[in-house]
Amino acid sequence: MAAPYLHPQSSFSEVGLAPNTGAVEEPSRASPPKDTNKRGQSPTVSLTETWTSSPASTQQGSFKEKNGSRTSFGRSSTTSETTWFPEVVCLIIGFASIGAIIGVLAHYNDRTLPQWPYSITLNTIIALLTALANGTLAVPLSNGISQLKWDRFKKDRTVLTDMDLFDQASRGPLGAFNLIARAPGRMMGSFGASITILAFALGPFSQQVATYQNRMVGTDKIAKLPVAVNYTGVLPGDSSSNGYVPILPMKAAVYNGLFAESNPLNPFAVTCETGNCTWPAVDTLAVCSSCIDVTSMMSRYCPNGVPANGDVSTCGWQLPNGAMLNTSTDVFSMTSYLPSPYGLQPYTTILELYFLGTEAQSGPPLNYNPWARQCTLEYCVQTIETAVVDGTLSQNVTQTTTNSTTVNVGSTNGTLPVSITSPNGSSVFISEAAALGIQSWFSDLFMNGSASRNASATVVKDQSVIVNLTVGISSGTTYFDTDIVQTFYWDYYEYADGIGQAMTDLATAMTVAFRTFNGVDKIPGTAYGLEVHLRVRWSWIVVPVLIVLCTILFLAMVIFNANRHKVPLWKGNALAVMFCGMGLDHDSRKLFRGKQSLKERMDVAKHVRVQLDGQGNMAAI
Repeated sequence: MAAPYLHPQSSFSEVGLAPNTGAVEEPSRASPPKDTNKRGQSPTVSLTETWTSSPASTQQGSFKEKNGSRTSFGRSSTTSETTWFPEVVCLIIGFASIGAIIGVLAHYNDRTLPQWPYSITLNTIIALLTALANGTLAVPLSNGISQLKWDRFKKDRTVLTDMDLFDQASRGPLGAFNLIARAPGRMMGSFGASITILAFALGPFSQQVATYQNRMVGTDKIAKLPVAVNYTGVLPGDSSSNGYVPILPMKAAVYNGLFAESNPLNPFAVTCETGNCTWPAVDTLAVCSSCIDVTSMMSRYCPNGVPANGDVSTCGWQLPNGAMLNTSTDVFSMTSYLPSPYGLQPYTTILELYFLGTEAQSGPPLNYNPWARQCTLEYCVQTIETAVVDGTLSQNVTQTTTNSTTVNVGSTNGTLPVSITSPNGSSVFISEAAALGIQSWFSDLFMNGSASRNASATVVKDQSVIVNLTVGISSGTTYFDTDIVQTFYWDYYEYADGIGQAMTDLATAMTVAFRTFNGVDKIPGTAYGLEVHLRVRWSWIVVPVLIVLCTILFLAMVIFNANRHKVPLWKGNALAVMFCGMGLDHDSRKLFRGKQSLKERMDVAKHVRVQLDGQGNMAAI
């Protein structure tokens, strides 16, 4: 097909494209032709001469002028102008970048963060790969959209402003949005523009895939747990009933368990360098306590017998074993029983305490409601699970083992230690001397006593503790025989299970004394340290993968469409507009005269329709 017709009187100056420099020099001439159609003093490039091309010259890449001379431009096309190789390479790089992100995240998922040289972090790698993917995927998207404008002009007559619309769409999301809104690109143009907009989410979504969480992991730090397999702490004592007395740490532990308001485990020291440690369940020598309600076994006790009138309101209360409240003025009593070699108690028993009272824990004052508790303290083996969390020690007793064997009345007193077989088959014991020393001291410490509201001389003694109490429903001046009676009385009315808790604290304190005695075993445990690990949220990777797949599909559609319609691969080349030639007639060119601003020319271009012919030239319709 012949070159498009150019009006003899038309020039670039008529459409406002006249250069403000010297005349353009043609490659094959010594000097440019003079332009006779000047406007003012501005030099213009005249298009009054018609250029034609022959098939032979077209094939060789040269043009023939009307005077017969030939100007050869050679083969100036590059690979990017004739193939889709650069776009395919960029697409492969973008695909590989997203694949690398997935691979790196999959490798380090649920693992400790890697330590790389120069303080390079995992976020740096993800950001770098994301930027690489974003940049390389932009090439096929931009060139694909640019190529679609030539397809648009090839297939149908189109307003000139669509040329700019496609160019803007290939440069960023704002132009892409305008392309979608005006929809001149039909399906493929809108599809490519949508991917361009969606591609801006590639970076944020890639960064959201990786999250960092803290967790505890085992370290090589030291974790040691004291465990008692025996106890032999005792001192000789001439003043004791059996010649032995406990060592001072044991006495301190007992007082701490009875009187201290703090946790009786506080003196117990474990080695945990990280502040978070665990140990396997261990068996240790311990002291166990238990309490039961024996109120049903109470009966009236009248020291002088039942009055003749049958009124027992002034009488006290008693249990079958002899524990009693002497009179109605006694509101609380404690009776202790120590095992003897000729008794029927298990020889692991340390002490039995019986508590009786006449006042209820709650209700109106003077609400008489007699009650009785039996509490036992004995040696045992405890299976304990131990942990230190944020520096705070916690223990959980999962199993308790005792020895219920009673003392053989035919045996010699004090020939054997108190021995208990643990669940793992090993034997733990407390030496005979240590057991006798504790028993001797307890016989004085837990002597029988009571609390009374009677201020008579027969009740008040020199060693009595006089306290004006306001605790529970009990109030007023109360007289206590000993400090031990006072503490159990207080605990009963102050707390729901006060006596039982007091016995538990006492047992725990004695167990701590066993486990902190010299020579105890140290069980190794696991010390945990805080570690930051990677947690991958795979749902966030969907958008980056979708962008890559859509870009592949879009480029394939553009390539197929260009081959199908024989559209030149001009893509976004700005020179292509110059090369194709704007075959506007003289009347069409007049429309642009006097239009100085770009906006005015754009308004005119909306009404000028052109179409790309078979030879790659723009022809006005």
